[in-house]
Amino acid sequence: MGRHEPPTNRSFILSMGASTLRFALIVALVVGGIVLINEAFPEASEDTSVPPDNGIGTTDSPSPTSSPDGDDEPSTPTPSPTVQGTVIAVFNGAGVSELASNTQDELVERFDFVAGQEATDAPAPVSVTTLYWRARPDEIEAEHIANKFFRRLDDVVIARLDQSADVDPSVQVAIYLGTDYAQSLPD
Repeated sequence: MGRHEPPTNRSFILSMGASTLRFALIVALVVGGIVLINEAFPEASEDTSVPPDNGIGTTDSPSPTSSPDGDDEPSTPTPSPTVQGTVIAVFNGAGVSELASNTQDELVERFDFVAGQEATDAPAPVSVTTLYWRARPDEIEAEHIANKFFRRLDDVVIARLDQSADVDPSVQVAIYLGTDYAQSLPD
């Protein structure tokens, strides 16, 4: 029958080339898979701690920051085209009479927002004014409100609204007014 012949340099080179090609293909597939997973699940890497004192159950998002030129004014994000007509709801977490309704009226008049539900009291006291956005595209509206309307406050929390929160489903940004906001108002 046939005899087995000893390997040649050519078969060794082909074997090494095929192994190298397989390795490169595996690395490319692994890197591609990681990129695909990161694009498919962008929120998986975000911090999911609950902001203090609000009793709403949300995930954190960065607060407005100072501008890079060193002044103390918050930086202003470029608002999306949907800032006008953004559906908001305002909740009074400070216990000050008519604070939510007056603030909601001012936001509607000044920024042409739409009141998604009647301004009312928050379910729990709120010490730090917090803006909750419902969907990722609404985060820019929350940042716009924080930077334009609440800029006199030291710290405004911007966070994702928990889907189980008792807020009308049409509301894009829920604003929970805290005692910090009530104290910043002129008497």
